[in-house]
Amino acid sequence: MHVVVLVALLVVPLFCGGLYVREFMAVDAALDSGASYDYVAGRADHAATHPYIPFSDRHRALVILSGASLVAAILYGSFITLTGRRTRAI
Repeated sequence: MHVVVLVALLVVPLFCGGLYVREFMAVDAALDSGASYDYVAGRADHAATHPYIPFSDRHRALVILSGASLVAAILYGSFITLTGRRTRAI
């Protein structure tokens, strides 16, 4: 049961990390090809230059939810670990 809760708490941070890595790779590929990356449209643009918009500015709610979920997973894991040790020690 504890594993299910931990996995559920880690889904959002893993999704956020995957989204960040995928976008990072797309930006890198666009810049390597000589294009500019359009962060609003999410694609390479060979015709115009686009300003850099940080990931955290474009996905603020996801980053906040991801951080809160990661902290909750760490606290839950710590609680389960400490509770398990205390139960075995008695």
